[in-house]
Amino acid sequence: MSLDRQSESPAAQTAHRRAAVVPSEDRLSLMDVWRVLMKRSLIILIVTAISVAAAAIYSFRTRPVYESVSRIEIKPNTAPNVGLQSLVDEERSAEGTGLQTEILVLQSNSVLLQTAESLNLISNIRAAGQNNAGAGASAASNEITPMERLALIGSIRGGLRVQIVPSTQMVEIRYRNNDPKLATEVVNKLVDTYIDEDLRSKFDRTMHVSAWLQKQLENLKQEASDAQRRLADFQKQHNIVGTDETSNLTMQNLSQISADLEGAEADRIMKEARLREFENQDPDIVALMGDNPQLGALRSQLSELETQRAQLAWKYGDRHPRMQELDAQIAKLQASVANEVALARNQVRDEYQGALRLEEMERKRLDAQKEDAYRLNEDAAQYAILRHEAELNRDLYDTLQMRLKEASVTAGLSATDITIVDRAQVPFAPVAPRKSLSLMLGLIGGLLVGTVLAFMTESVDDTLQTSEEVESASMLASLATVPHIVDEQGKRKRKRGAGEGAAGDYLEQLVALHRPKSIAAEAYRGLRSSLLLSSIDKPPRVIVVSSAFPGEGKTTTAVNCAIVFAQRGERVLLVDADLRRGSIDKVFKIDDKRSGLSMVLTRPGAGNDLFSPLPELPTLHVLPTGPRPPNPAEMLSSHRMEEQLGQWAREFDRIVLDSAPVLAVSDTQAIAALADTVVLVARAGMTRKRALLRARDLLWRINVPIAGVVVNDVDMRLENFYTYRYGMYGNKSGYGYAENPPFSETAGPFEFEKKGE
Repeated sequence: MSLDRQSESPAAQTAHRRAAVVPSEDRLSLMDVWRVLMKRSLIILIVTAISVAAAAIYSFRTRPVYESVSRIEIKPNTAPNVGLQSLVDEERSAEGTGLQTEILVLQSNSVLLQTAESLNLISNIRAAGQNNAGAGASAASNEITPMERLALIGSIRGGLRVQIVPSTQMVEIRYRNNDPKLATEVVNKLVDTYIDEDLRSKFDRTMHVSAWLQKQLENLKQEASDAQRRLADFQKQHNIVGTDETSNLTMQNLSQISADLEGAEADRIMKEARLREFENQDPDIVALMGDNPQLGALRSQLSELETQRAQLAWKYGDRHPRMQELDAQIAKLQASVANEVALARNQVRDEYQGALRLEEMERKRLDAQKEDAYRLNEDAAQYAILRHEAELNRDLYDTLQMRLKEASVTAGLSATDITIVDRAQVPFAPVAPRKSLSLMLGLIGGLLVGTVLAFMTESVDDTLQTSEEVESASMLASLATVPHIVDEQGKRKRKRGAGEGAAGDYLEQLVALHRPKSIAAEAYRGLRSSLLLSSIDKPPRVIVVSSAFPGEGKTTTAVNCAIVFAQRGERVLLVDADLRRGSIDKVFKIDDKRSGLSMVLTRPGAGNDLFSPLPELPTLHVLPTGPRPPNPAEMLSSHRMEEQLGQWAREFDRIVLDSAPVLAVSDTQAIAALADTVVLVARAGMTRKRALLRARDLLWRINVPIAGVVVNDVDMRLENFYTYRYGMYGNKSGYGYAENPPFSETAGPFEFEKKGE
């Protein structure tokens, strides 16, 4: 456990250790899209270049194709409808003949084959296959083989395109070929062949129908004669006179009786309704509905008396003689009205009874007449069948006889319904390939495919590129963002992905000392501020710098972190705790291989084997690894290491330990438990998300506080798009430094001014 955190509670340690950054919203903004495009710009450029190159190769190496066009007008309904041709046209209409059918006929194998044979395209087919022995034999015999027939049809069908001009009866025929003259000849010959084929097919259909009718006329004549004879025999046997089976007295009587019954039924219904109304006991309603004038007069007198009584009642009262006289008159009139109403009801009832008896009589007459009609219908139905059969046979025979006589005339008058509007002309310019369009499509297609491929690559690439991605993935604070480091001349650069400690890299690792005005040095000073401000009351003194795997920049970060603390005036001890592959001795050019951490841990009296390799920073002390021990993990986790850290903590203000990678070996876990905080280093474009999360989880499991992550070797164009403008603003307004050292190619176009400018 840490030397300065032993008194802290576990809850406080956990809260201090897992101070997470609130993740940003998982939304793809326009800036994120632009960042992905810039990040994967090489993929987009390569795909676009390949697409444009392919389009250019296709455009300039493809043989030019010419297209010849002809337009014809097809009117399926303009053929003469005389004689047998009407039957032919009806047959074709029933089969769905129209422009679509004509187009299929135009593209049929027979029309295409006749066109190819007329143009003698078989010679071209055979010339192309001269090396084939079978083709030579076919040419000698002058017979078209099935394979040659398919080749002839395919040679025309492959470049042919037929379509209907919308909202018209115009058909447009297009044919493409490398030879403009041949394309024109094919289109014109195809139209001529189609017209000839249409005429021939009409003539053949007419003559075919004529021959068939000639065979059928003889049988039809005999059938018509037999049907007429059967009809005459039936009329004689059943006493049917005339040519219409419905013109007889029985049917006429039936119709008359049916009409009389309907009238009687209607009269009965009306009188029944009137009877029901008179059955009402209200005399007023009966008076209004009745046709008795005397009843109406009585009702008028009664109404006048009732009105007079109502007018005198308030003046004389009910016992006055005048009132009693009026009451007597009213009673007498009411009795007369009741008598008349009774007489009206009796009259209506008698009328209803008479209408009912008349209806019953008419119904009986109708039933009797129906029996007679049924008996007649049994004979009339058979008669109608025989008569219709005879008429049908006679009409059919007469029609076919007339059509047969017109057959020869119809065959000659079957004029074409196809009009050539525009004949094909020899094209002077090719229609394909269109170089400008192909190049434009290649450019657009390349950009689209490249963009899609860029986003697909981005989706499967889990390497971390920016501090924002590191914070979002690890939930740890980004302590500093260090750009790619180059030398002062901008010539010698570390290759991305190369391991630390390569020849020529060690001078660049002291960037905070040799180039204090660079952005990289400023990033390390920002790391110092982040560590000091992480706990204002008690900033961390023992700092372990580690990474998930080797080559991610932990040694460079540890060295520059110690330098910036020493530049602050603190006594700093930089310890190379990577006992397996430590390289701090090479960074500071310490040639003494006998002194180091391994010797301090094995010899308790070796505490003064410290080096001060930088005269500019006398407060910076360095302890390299020393001789490589056989058991680094056991040595770093020993009680002696804990005691030595306690002794150094009393002598120095800050102790920075460069440890081994967390996932490579277990050495770091031992000394991390003794430190105040751990700084993880992630290298942009190299560190993977799973590796960083695994390293973080291993340290959290042993209760190690993690201050955050230093993102190393960052492409500043991806880190922040306003860096260039900010750098210019800083130079003009006094921010930053007057000296702007050159930067790497991956750092973006900012702060490139030369010294002295």
